[in-house]
This record gives sequence, C-alpha cells and structure tokens, in this order.
Amino acid sequence: MSNTNHTKEEAREFLKQEALNEICSVSDYSRFHDRVFCIFTKYGLQLAAKEELFFSGDEWSDPDSKESLIRKIKQFLDEHIR
Repeated sequence: MSNTNHTKEEAREFLKQEALNEICSVSDYSRFHDRVFCIFTKYGLQLAAKEELFFSGDEWSDPDSKESLIRKIKQFLDEHIR
C-alpha cells in the first residue's frame, strides 16, 4: 500500500476528473440525465443543482447538446467540489 500524501487541491481535481469520467462514459443519451443526477448525488451536490435549476432546460432532451452540457457540468463541478 502506497503512503502518498496528496494536497487538497489534488484531491479535488481527482474527484472532479472521476465524476467527469463517469459522466462522459455514458453512451446512451437517454440515460445521460439520470447518470449525471446520480453522480451529483454521490458527491452530495444534488441540492446545489436543484437550487441552481441545473437540470431545467430543453438541452437535457437534445442529444446534440451533450458536449455543451459536459462543459456546463465541468463548470458546476469546479464551483462546487471544494
């Protein structure tokens, strides 16, 4: 077992990257919204998402919006994973 010490910033970046990896790995767009919500819940971010009306909007039903949603998700994670 490795005894590596990580800074808080490294840990935050790791969590954000893990969340993004899970989100980007969703191949079936019909499951994308649910998967993002589950990942936000996993990290305790569902209430912040609800307060910001994160999941409202027509882009969640448009598969062509996936890349712009991923950018929006990344920004949200940057703001909320501390």
